[in-house]
Amino acid sequence: MNMNRRQFCALGTAGAMAAIAGGVSLGCSSTTASGESSQSEPAATAMAIGDANVNFSQEVDILIVGAGISGMLASIDPASAGRSVLIVEQNSTYGGDAIYSAACQMCTTAELTKEERPDKYMSEDEIREKFAPYYEGNEAGLERTVLLQKWGGKFIDTMHYDWGYEFQELRESPYHQAFFPKNGLCTMKDEFELMNEKVVEAGAQYLFETTFKTLITDETGAIAGGRFTSKDGSIVDIKAKAVVLAGGGYISNQEWMVKYAPEWAFIGNIVAGRKGDTIAAGVAAGGTLSGMMASGNLNPRYEAGHMLGTFYPLIGLLPNGKRFYAETAVHNAATGCLAAGYNEWYSIWDDTAQNGIDQEVIAHAGDAIQTAGSIEELAEKMGMALETVQAAFDDWDAICDNQSDPEFGKTLFLQKLVPPYYFIRNVPVRYKSCGGLAVSDRMEVVDKDGNPIPNLYAAGCTAGTEDIVPAAGSGLLLGSVLAEDLA
Repeated sequence: MNMNRRQFCALGTAGAMAAIAGGVSLGCSSTTASGESSQSEPAATAMAIGDANVNFSQEVDILIVGAGISGMLASIDPASAGRSVLIVEQNSTYGGDAIYSAACQMCTTAELTKEERPDKYMSEDEIREKFAPYYEGNEAGLERTVLLQKWGGKFIDTMHYDWGYEFQELRESPYHQAFFPKNGLCTMKDEFELMNEKVVEAGAQYLFETTFKTLITDETGAIAGGRFTSKDGSIVDIKAKAVVLAGGGYISNQEWMVKYAPEWAFIGNIVAGRKGDTIAAGVAAGGTLSGMMASGNLNPRYEAGHMLGTFYPLIGLLPNGKRFYAETAVHNAATGCLAAGYNEWYSIWDDTAQNGIDQEVIAHAGDAIQTAGSIEELAEKMGMALETVQAAFDDWDAICDNQSDPEFGKTLFLQKLVPPYYFIRNVPVRYKSCGGLAVSDRMEVVDKDGNPIPNLYAAGCTAGTEDIVPAAGSGLLLGSVLAEDLA
């Protein structure tokens, strides 16, 4: 319907994206490398690109942009409370990036952690004490971390105790604080199928293959909905009492990477379509940025090349034939490779891993995995001198004989590899960003003075989370807030 009786305006998200990259103020903050923000006065006239040419085709109580884990979980409580909830997603299905991940779900605050692995459980006070050194002078940031850790625990407990999901039984690994999908690495699809059941049971609806463009405000400047583009290119305007921005981070936005994480800007990227559109929308609405910097780690191009080290004997070798990290510290692989001055490395394993339960992570690598029946064949296929590879294996065998890794301190899976060997050539890639919209403890998008912007919320990577469990926790927290705010 054509809303001629009232004036509506589409906010200039494209302009906000350019302003963020160039450091121009649009009612937002430019963030320093230390994560501190420097604000300036908003330039409201730069935000409007339209006026009454808004045609709402649908009206809902809550509009959620993004069907990743945070958006899905944010929908359940308000929908269960009788609110009309629509989740709009640019892809053809739910799950976002996490559904394809190795799905190492780190959590120390869940009751399930306390029950199954009490030595890894941490209270809120213990979390606060642990993270305090990283948040000197930033009490609000520390408390936000504690809050999301707490709600991340609620996610694990909700999945297990309330919804009956059985996480994988605890296996020997360096990550006893982590929960893994029941069918092995890279099988989080099962978890998402259960979450989707709960979304549908609650009464929330999806609109797929519809791409977010910008927020819509009414004549008072209040958030009134969102504008999207459908698969056929037509404009879709949706009216809402509240809008949740949960469209992910900005890792594929090259301009932003150059500005906020220049040391990683020219490393390859394996995540497409994460240009920070929902972050830019929040900025155009008067929101601010927080914590924009390089993420905590890089990833290998193929997850099998590092995640198999979580549960199995595996050797990581640089092109010079040297080990360069403790292979059980899986997230040190890609960053460790670069720190050693190389842009590639080889991961080698044997039938112990190849025939283990983690078949999906192996399947994801496909033809990138090669086999060798001997060290001679292995050296030839890797393009390395036989004596170099033999020396590496001799060193590894000595470590296994002594059950001691003096250089890197690896203590698990000190087991000799036997042919046939399996190996993969890996390269470092970027796959997640750090930082996003500043939010309150109720996941409300806030302006430069810390005041909530009415009707506008954010969750997941759009709100600066980096990992699966905090993103999920932010969604659950926001769902409880929305059920209360729109009661």
